[in-house]
Amino acid sequence: MLTEEWAPMSYQEDGVPKGYGVTLVQRLAEKLGEPANIEVLPWARAYAIADSEPNILLFATSQNQQRNRLFDFVGPIATTRISIYAKTADELSPGSVAELDALESIGVYRGSLGESMLSEQGVNHLTVASFPQQSARQLKHDRIRFWCQADLAVTRLLAEVNMGIEEVYPVFELAQIDLYLAFSKGTSPEVVNRWLDALSSLQASGELARLYQEWFPSFTAPQQIELISRQD
Repeated sequence: MLTEEWAPMSYQEDGVPKGYGVTLVQRLAEKLGEPANIEVLPWARAYAIADSEPNILLFATSQNQQRNRLFDFVGPIATTRISIYAKTADELSPGSVAELDALESIGVYRGSLGESMLSEQGVNHLTVASFPQQSARQLKHDRIRFWCQADLAVTRLLAEVNMGIEEVYPVFELAQIDLYLAFSKGTSPEVVNRWLDALSSLQASGELARLYQEWFPSFTAPQQIELISRQD
């Protein structure tokens, strides 16, 4: 079970994995009578392992064409908007990503969906960091003008670099995406279906919504759970 340092979805505190996604996976594993052996790694490394080995659960994972050939997806466990942020004092109303690209660099972290989306749109001025906190810190110290991040994580990441949510604002929304539990190629369909049933049961009982509100009080929990099977 692999995840990344992306608070409050998943993070480590004194070496102990924590966060919404971590707590959710722990509860599901408990329901299934399985150990919750969760490891927090840099996203690029966690993804590389899940890309090459069977029986890996990677979370929280968004879909795209490449990933749909590698994983079975169970969820969604969360929904988030990916936006490009600027400091509040930087009053801009861009009409496109190209306008932002022409102004100054956009900070992203390596392997993120934001990085791939911006690269696909031909953005030239990307500053790629190893961790999401690095991009937030670069924004704080004006090393980048724009910051690409998902709204679920913005408040916590800013707090980690001693900034408040009032100090930034979204200047451009890239996409709204769902986040899933992703099971690597070679994982037994029976295992995947057991996790699907466990998550569906958690959603139907209202426990998923209660957990979601604990971590994301300003957001609404997913209303429907599904299995999206790997596409060969």
